[in-house]
Amino acid sequence: MPIRLDERLYAIGCLVDYGSVADIGCDHGKLSYWLIGTDRASKVIATDISAPSLKKAAELALVNGVEGRMITRLGDGLAPIADGEVDTVVIAGLGGDLMSRMLAAAHAEGKRFAHYVLSPNTHPEKVRAQLVATGNRIIVDKCVMCAGKRYTVLKTEVGQMSLTPSQLLFGTDYLDDAETLNALRQELEMRRKLSEENPDSQALKDRIKVLETALEMSKQEDKL
Repeated sequence: MPIRLDERLYAIGCLVDYGSVADIGCDHGKLSYWLIGTDRASKVIATDISAPSLKKAAELALVNGVEGRMITRLGDGLAPIADGEVDTVVIAGLGGDLMSRMLAAAHAEGKRFAHYVLSPNTHPEKVRAQLVATGNRIIVDKCVMCAGKRYTVLKTEVGQMSLTPSQLLFGTDYLDDAETLNALRQELEMRRKLSEENPDSQALKDRIKVLETALEMSKQEDKL
């Protein structure tokens, strides 16, 4: 049975390119099954904290005869996955705070994986910071449009890297992304207008400074 993924899950799936995968928070297992069906994964361990959701994922695997390659495990975060058990860990659809805590907990338990593919719903800057702190180099950092919203999609490999405050906030490659730069310019214009109407708002002033710094970096890049 063919599975159709939305734009975000499709972008995530296309970043998985070999070996075994853990699909953390798999919901009904559509991405897990798609990875098996397209031969992007040799095996998928699909996990979820919800027993009813995991049951549907197991049924999807059974009906399509891939239960030997698509294994389901009940559990929270990366707790059901052992150190190095899979090549790639996929986590999508969670807030950046929770995702960061999952990454930190796995690292504290001594768990290491060759790749992460992550798509936080919120606070991608916290996920980037946690990845850097736990010895992961971001090799893909892009935005994907899905249902009218922009989502961050990240892929990592093992390694060290450092990021500027602007890169943490807006993406490792934001200086080369015309769409992101245009969005920052539009936000800066809007925030400046709001600041004129609310001159005592320190939060607005702080955000304006952040945006100005990020865009100034783009001007310096153009001069090189």
